[in-house]
Amino acid sequence: MYSAGACLGVCYSDNHLYYSVNSPGEKSRLTHIGSIDFTFDVGNAIITGSEGEFPALNSALDSIRQEHNCTTVKILSPAVEECWSIVPRAVYEDSSEREAHIQLLMHGIERSEIHTTWHRVHKTGSRLMLLRNNQSMLGFNYLLRSFVITEYVSDFELAIDWQLHTRNSGSFLMIHCQNNYISATSFILGKLRGCTYIEFEYLSDLPYLWSLFANKLPWLNGIHDESFVFGHYASDVAELLNPYWREHGELRLFNSLDDLKVDANEKTYGFNLGSAFPAIIMSLDVKTEHENYNR
Repeated sequence: MYSAGACLGVCYSDNHLYYSVNSPGEKSRLTHIGSIDFTFDVGNAIITGSEGEFPALNSALDSIRQEHNCTTVKILSPAVEECWSIVPRAVYEDSSEREAHIQLLMHGIERSEIHTTWHRVHKTGSRLMLLRNNQSMLGFNYLLRSFVITEYVSDFELAIDWQLHTRNSGSFLMIHCQNNYISATSFILGKLRGCTYIEFEYLSDLPYLWSLFANKLPWLNGIHDESFVFGHYASDVAELLNPYWREHGELRLFNSLDDLKVDANEKTYGFNLGSAFPAIIMSLDVKTEHENYNR
């Protein structure tokens, strides 16, 4: 038993739920990394609160909580349920401009149901705004109600935590690969430069969509020292988009504990560690200096 309680990181893809538990007081050390397979889509079950599927998830997480004495849980928030926008100082410092911008992006949603978080970006005078509809998080709230502390983590925040965990002061790209979207987050000289996510219906559409987005966001094809690709579909996406990435930094997949810069008693796993990367980095409970302003 841990006197202060452990931190549980949770992510999911299709019917797979990945989780990781830290070892309190031991930096970069994990007690356990695991995977549970269900017969249904985990993300959809959480968001819809499916009566036939939700209880199985609830039972699984509660068992993990009790077994490892987890008081804190961090779970990946689906990018497609969020809105990310980089805004200039004139917008975020002026309340009327800020509110007009939020209402434009979240048209039709009551202001009281919109959660807003701000993050520093490399570009001087700008801020990254994260908007989340509280209604889309009701299933997450109910699922995690037995934990003392609950935190929802966005894809680009995983990249921020990775930078803090590794103290990487270089320029790198973080790419999360799911079955219906990929997200990309760019750091330059150790500072957040930009982020976006690309939704798709068919994986084969990605090359076209990547080129389309890169025309508007040149940093997607910018020079990076390294490109970290992770998630359940990392190998498929890396193979498909390698022609766009191979001249813009070394491609890295998270295949081992050494790659992740963590330690655990278990050295081999029956699943790809890159699929569990979000859960692993969240469970480390990296203390950040994010600028968070709830408006």
